[in-house]
Amino acid sequence: MWLFGILLLYFSYSVYAKQNCPLYGLGYPKPTNLLAQPGIKKAAESLDSVFSQYIENANSTGSEKFSYSVEVFSADEDEPLWSRYWTAPNLETLNSTGVTKVDGDTVYRLGSVTKVLTILTFLAEAGDGIWNDPITKYIPEIKAMVDDGIDNSHSITKPDWDFITIGSLASQMSGLVRDYALLGELTQGSTAARAAQIGFPIIGSAEIPPCGNRPVCNRTQFFEGLNKLPPSFSPYVTPAYSDIGYTLLGYALEQMTGKSFGQLVQDKVILPLGLNHTFYSTPKDSLGIIPGGRYQTNWAFNMGNESPTGNMYTSSSDLSRIGRAILRSSLLPPAMTRRWLKPVTFSSDPKSGVGMPWGVRQLPLTKGTDSPYQFATSFNKVGTLGKYTAMLAIIPDFDIGFSILVAGEAPSGLGTSLADALSNTYLPTMINTARSQANEMYGGTYSSSDSALNSSLSIVVDSATPGLSLSSWISNGTNLMFYSVAMAHNITKSYWEKVRPSVHLYPTGLWDATSDGGKRVAFKAVFEDLSLSNASKPFTTDCATWISVAGIMYGSKPLDQFIFNIDAAGNVTSVENAALRNRLEKVA
Repeated sequence: MWLFGILLLYFSYSVYAKQNCPLYGLGYPKPTNLLAQPGIKKAAESLDSVFSQYIENANSTGSEKFSYSVEVFSADEDEPLWSRYWTAPNLETLNSTGVTKVDGDTVYRLGSVTKVLTILTFLAEAGDGIWNDPITKYIPEIKAMVDDGIDNSHSITKPDWDFITIGSLASQMSGLVRDYALLGELTQGSTAARAAQIGFPIIGSAEIPPCGNRPVCNRTQFFEGLNKLPPSFSPYVTPAYSDIGYTLLGYALEQMTGKSFGQLVQDKVILPLGLNHTFYSTPKDSLGIIPGGRYQTNWAFNMGNESPTGNMYTSSSDLSRIGRAILRSSLLPPAMTRRWLKPVTFSSDPKSGVGMPWGVRQLPLTKGTDSPYQFATSFNKVGTLGKYTAMLAIIPDFDIGFSILVAGEAPSGLGTSLADALSNTYLPTMINTARSQANEMYGGTYSSSDSALNSSLSIVVDSATPGLSLSSWISNGTNLMFYSVAMAHNITKSYWEKVRPSVHLYPTGLWDATSDGGKRVAFKAVFEDLSLSNASKPFTTDCATWISVAGIMYGSKPLDQFIFNIDAAGNVTSVENAALRNRLEKVA
């Protein structure tokens, strides 16, 4: 009886509408020809108004003291979808050697956004096949710190170097502390006296780092200091931000190649992408914005051997080019880019994760609805150094991103606030554009040319559900909407009357060219029963559609594979189902 009761509970109709569960990251075909889309033009006009009214001409923002260069870019277009450049009215009085008016070519400091360039250089040179190699394999000074035969897997004083890998350093999972002397060390400079005043004990000179931010540490000093540092955690316990990790990545790649890291960045990223306003070390003052003294602003601060963690300079136009290159896989094999644009670990925020070196955010796409499953994933990196803030955001779901560079006396969090404004404007626009283009291209009725066969399907795209929705699907006179869902969920005949079939198609990214200049494009169907109760239990979920992909086969062909035939002019002419081995012509 108890089993019967569970089945009744499982199949009981819920008064709350069950939400469709799309395949992760595959809601719609990515929109194209964006600069010609009315919605994109309207979004640009809206942002111009918002930035003018609420930032540049608002009394409360302090906009007279900061400047910015901001762009929205797309892999589909070589020009920005939108750009905005603001010059602080007081810049000319502060800046004696830099630009007096900012634009897309004005150079700013990147701070920790440098880490994106560090990983891109690493991947372009060495690939990701060595992510699981221990760092001891590549840096002799680290190898010398290892005490053979001693278990440091739980040591409070010694990092577990044998298990700190290249990948753990890249993903902030190494457990190493944040910095050695460069940042956060209270014995450096003017903070030393203040530390004593608030109760820190006086310590001997042997305990004080001999280097830090001025002067920066050389290689010998860095590793001598590193050998004194305790771990924060064992490797792969929890993400913990570490600049040291990226310094070690730079040393490791130098050891592998015999070249300086600065030369590697130049050879693998700057030159191939034609980045004329991107620099590994300080460029000419005349190229950049310097809202004060060269050293007071940190414009001229050189991080030396620790440069891979935050030393670089770029313009918003070049940062957009870098973002486009990542989305287009211009420097890496596409599969490697896809591996890179994934989270490595969770964070304390359930909508956030950590990548290499990305902060990962889930951005909801269903404002005004209760669907938790429709979101875009953004891969972001923020950097701050002195008077500079930088941010790069990449959203692969729509192949767009943001480049944000700020200089001056800016309010705390201005960079991310600007990104919020861009996201709130462009994400609704992008999903509406994607839906509109998908409906125009794929929506309609498809029917067999053999009228005796009685096979057809209809596709609609709307804002209520994700993907391409099948409103009907008849195969040889049979309602396959119903039977595909029943088979996918192993629903027995006694429960058929309660089934509410839902079939949605999602792009796979797979396609083949045809001899006539067209192509065949594959979609995957998800078969869902919307009569099932919403499940929000510790182990029960109603959104695990990835489990059922290719779950029904017929003669080694998947029932969930739909292939659209597109002619040389870009028009859909027909659709085929792999398992049914039939072709339905587009008739309306």
